[in-house]
Amino acid sequence: MENVKERDLSIDVLRCLGILLIILAHCGAPTLLDELRNFDVILLVILSGIVSVKSYNRSKSGFKYIKKRLIRLIVPTYIFLTILFIIDRFLAPYSKDLDLSWETIFSTYTLTTGIGYVWIIRVYILCAISVLFLMNIKRFKKTTIFVLFLIYEVLFYTIGNANGFLEYGIYYLIPYGFLCTYIGMELANWDNKKLIKIMLIFLLIFAIMFACFYIAKNQFVKISDYKYPARLYYLSYGIGISLLLYYLINRKNIFNVKERLNNKLILFIGQHTMWIYLWHILYLNVFAFVKFDVKWYEKYVFLVVMAILTTYIQSKIVQKLHVKNKNVKFIFDS
Repeated sequence: MENVKERDLSIDVLRCLGILLIILAHCGAPTLLDELRNFDVILLVILSGIVSVKSYNRSKSGFKYIKKRLIRLIVPTYIFLTILFIIDRFLAPYSKDLDLSWETIFSTYTLTTGIGYVWIIRVYILCAISVLFLMNIKRFKKTTIFVLFLIYEVLFYTIGNANGFLEYGIYYLIPYGFLCTYIGMELANWDNKKLIKIMLIFLLIFAIMFACFYIAKNQFVKISDYKYPARLYYLSYGIGISLLLYYLINRKNIFNVKERLNNKLILFIGQHTMWIYLWHILYLNVFAFVKFDVKWYEKYVFLVVMAILTTYIQSKIVQKLHVKNKNVKFIFDS
């Protein structure tokens, strides 16, 4: 884990917000609230792009960078999934809602479909791959990315979803990797004027599409309808709001947010988003098994508290065991 003094606290604050909103997505929140939070994944991807530049430069080679990222993403996920499926195997006889077919297990480990919550890990892996490409394009970055995104949109609207590499790879690599990750990587080079300009362009695109959809269909079109895979309606909203939040918290530091939110809990959440996300999946299964009759906000509080608490206990165990292996500490306490 990085020394706190070396970390950009605004990144941890935004990561904290992002992961809390992603958990909210699994709680059955009211439609309006659920739609408004649809920038969370894009926000986390952009933040990942911001830190990827320093991480890549520290690694000194593309191979070392991608190796470190894959270990960071795949190993914790596979460890967690193994624990989850073992627990579910014991619970399965008492619940009809737990699907433990070999097809489900296999597609979960391949990060395609399965239990449905680990697709974001696949997104992060694809984003890491895109960093290798983006770091080595010295010229024509903007043109190349624009052309790739145009090809992606044309492919989707002509071919549609097609099981396989196209659906699970290209349809996520281009919007999240080559667009959102690129924006994160370039943010440090943008002054406030350019940041605001690009933010307004994306928000304007969203506003125009929102109005056109409403006129054409005579009803509000959900942002989430254009999320799987991510298309321009969803992306323009997510990127626009993410850049707005980044500007307000990182550049403007409105209401001294970085200082006011510089506390141990928020920093812990911001520094442990991976495991908090994974553990919340386990507690979602608790609801599938026990079938609690609770309000969405009660479920949300339960998931957040239990996921953070479990991650904290895990972190303390690693510290108490005085683990010296850097890879083990990297996997379990970050």
